[in-house]
Amino acid sequence: FTYHEKHEKFVVPEMRSKSDFAVMHYAGRVDYYSDKWLMKNMDPLNENVVQLMQNSTDQFLAGIWKDAEFAGMGVTELNDTVFGVRTKKGMFRTVGHMHKEQLNKLMTTLRNTFPHFVRCIIPNHDKKVG
Repeated sequence: FTYHEKHEKFVVPEMRSKSDFAVMHYAGRVDYYSDKWLMKNMDPLNENVVQLMQNSTDQFLAGIWKDAEFAGMGVTELNDTVFGVRTKKGMFRTVGHMHKEQLNKLMTTLRNTFPHFVRCIIPNHDKKVG
């Protein structure tokens, strides 16, 4: 909180305000409340989307989604209902979390490659020998 209090877009709420903090967006001030922040900002997945991805004819796409299992409407420890995807291990994964995992896998793959570059010093627009 104190780290951002001097930022021009961050607004510290007045004493009577019920909000925890406010941000000045292009359209004006938006008040934010921190209670149940995580529950309100979980990215839900529709069951049809999960099934569509799992049944894709693209083997790569189907492989990414093979372990996803639609949880439907479940009850959490806080007795709040959420929609989402659970892995076979039972851990709730949001769309953002899955994207982050996939991006990390991609970066690992890229770091483990040994790219080779061929530099063309004299362009051969006619594609002729010599």
